[in-house]
Amino acid sequence: MTITEYAERILFAETLEEKLEILPLADLTEDGIGEIPSLVVEPGRPLDLRMRQKGETGKTQLPSRPQLIDEESRGVLFHFFGNHELMAAELMALALLRFPDAPRAFRRGLLQTLREEQRHTLWYVKRMEACGVEFGSHPLSRFFWDAVATMETPLDYVTRLSLTFEQANLDYARHYSGIMREAGDEQSGALMERIYRDEISHVGYGLKWFRKWKREGQSDWEAYRDSLVFPLSPSRAKGNRSEFNREGRLEAGLGEDFVRELAVFERSKGRTPDVYWFNADAEAAMARGLDGGDYEPKRSVSEFVADLETLAIYLARRDDVVLVRKQPGREFLEMVRSWGFDLPEFEVVASDSGLAPDSLTARRRLRNLRPWSWEPRAATLMQSLRSGLPVGAGAPEWTGEIRRLFSKVEQAKRFGRWSEELPIYSHPTGDAGETGSICDRIHEAWEGEVPIVWKPEYAAAGRGFWLVEGAGCDLATGFDGGPKRVERGDSGVMEPWVDRVFDFSAQFEMEACGLRRIGFTRQCIGAGGRYAGTVFSPKFCRGLDAELARFLMRQCLPRYELEAPMMIELAQWLDEAGYRGPVGVDAFIYRDRRGELAHRVICEVNPRFTMGRLALDLSRRVAAGHALRLRIGRVRPEFQEWESVELDRHGKISAGRVVLTDAGSASAWAATLEVARDVSDLS
Repeated sequence: MTITEYAERILFAETLEEKLEILPLADLTEDGIGEIPSLVVEPGRPLDLRMRQKGETGKTQLPSRPQLIDEESRGVLFHFFGNHELMAAELMALALLRFPDAPRAFRRGLLQTLREEQRHTLWYVKRMEACGVEFGSHPLSRFFWDAVATMETPLDYVTRLSLTFEQANLDYARHYSGIMREAGDEQSGALMERIYRDEISHVGYGLKWFRKWKREGQSDWEAYRDSLVFPLSPSRAKGNRSEFNREGRLEAGLGEDFVRELAVFERSKGRTPDVYWFNADAEAAMARGLDGGDYEPKRSVSEFVADLETLAIYLARRDDVVLVRKQPGREFLEMVRSWGFDLPEFEVVASDSGLAPDSLTARRRLRNLRPWSWEPRAATLMQSLRSGLPVGAGAPEWTGEIRRLFSKVEQAKRFGRWSEELPIYSHPTGDAGETGSICDRIHEAWEGEVPIVWKPEYAAAGRGFWLVEGAGCDLATGFDGGPKRVERGDSGVMEPWVDRVFDFSAQFEMEACGLRRIGFTRQCIGAGGRYAGTVFSPKFCRGLDAELARFLMRQCLPRYELEAPMMIELAQWLDEAGYRGPVGVDAFIYRDRRGELAHRVICEVNPRFTMGRLALDLSRRVAAGHALRLRIGRVRPEFQEWESVELDRHGKISAGRVVLTDAGSASAWAATLEVARDVSDLS
């Protein structure tokens, strides 16, 4: 029989017996060239082994590790792998037919690999039948086939099959070989170990020819990425829910650099991604008007945002996309992975308001757009992504109504009545002549002298606060001196600067059905009202003195229940503006003139991501019952010693300190995370 006839039988036969009959290599000759299959071709299959067609429902989930103690579940797993091995054999047959002029050594190696794939399929069929599962009794995926069958060159073949799907088998085969033995199925474990050894040689075979045919001057990694066409990506060369097998890849001949790059590369394998973007200077841009006017960030602001932009990693999930100004370094991503965090996909933008001309994200289906904050530049940056969103997606348009949600003046007008008592109200100001009369009203309501602070209408994290009165007071330290901006008549609010006892924030998500509460975090506020850090404790009041804890539990926290009048009004205000997305409500406890505890119910509303929300998202990767502290500060030399943490048996952080951003490449700023068993153990 000729190789062509053998390949045609494997590809087009309609019985499994014919497809899996293995002939000795000595019986196969190179004579004869058949009709070259078109790019659109379907393998012959018996009816019960027909691959699921596009649009057909029904999909079998891979059994979980605990389920594999059950024999039938193991049979379902072998059914999944049996289909993959059968498709691999059919695709190799297709390659033999489509590339008759390929080098003889390539075709002979391909033929040998094909015969091993036939053998693997037979083994899996026998094992699934021994487990009580018939081949074809579950839906059969066709993604593997559709991704490879359109190959136009032998380079396409080795890139897509050998270096992608067969490379993923280096993870699957070793992983499940161990699980089979763990479940007491030594026979299946040994079988998958044999398949694993074969897969190492299959990847090595493909790598040899890939290196021969790739463009001169390119590294293996560069050539591999360039050769894959969406929806294929290097992520497909890694197994799902299985440990990344570095050793097997090196044994197959892949280089250290290739393996390290692959380990930190991520792209969705099917889930529609959310898109994230870190733009912590949003309020400064929107302060210049609805379109941002002539806003150009100062160098110090640009450095702050660029140094911290990888914080979006911890908001995103695996398969999401994070837009970045600079590709994060490989060593940094390796560290993040070692702490138990999943990595998203990264795409470098052209500017803060423009995607790169070759943006892949702009050509994909997306689930939602999630910038740190909506503002003029973010709206422009993400405008071209809106065509990829489904109808009814939660990404709001940037409008005057959305901008007004950020205004401290609008918030003071709307929510002032929810403050516990008159003296703590914010007083809107825009006329320089009003300053004196507002100060008089504040002193009168407070029944005495109190420091008075002016806050700009659009500002975040305590930036831009000015001390209007009370320079000699111990409470009023760290502020910019003098009322210059107030005298100029800039729009903002004035309020008394009181003896704050406890700062906290309530975090929500505004959805089509209303507000959803995420949780509470403690705020650390430094001199001049500037943000200094966030503390999360699973028991919010743990470690507080009894008086404060009682006051919080009885008087304060109930006001943030979704059914509370204040929260109903907040949800209505957000909904009227058409806003969907994260929301943070800052509040604090203070001592009034009589020394009694009082509650500033809403200090400000932030319709965006906040450090409090980030801390809550970080807590998902922290061991159950543990506390964390998030800090933003200047890069310090000792950060180099903060690269190790302790992980519990679930792979979650249970102790230690790490730098969450790439301090090694930062200009000035870094974010740090500290985890401890109890909030009292945090430094």
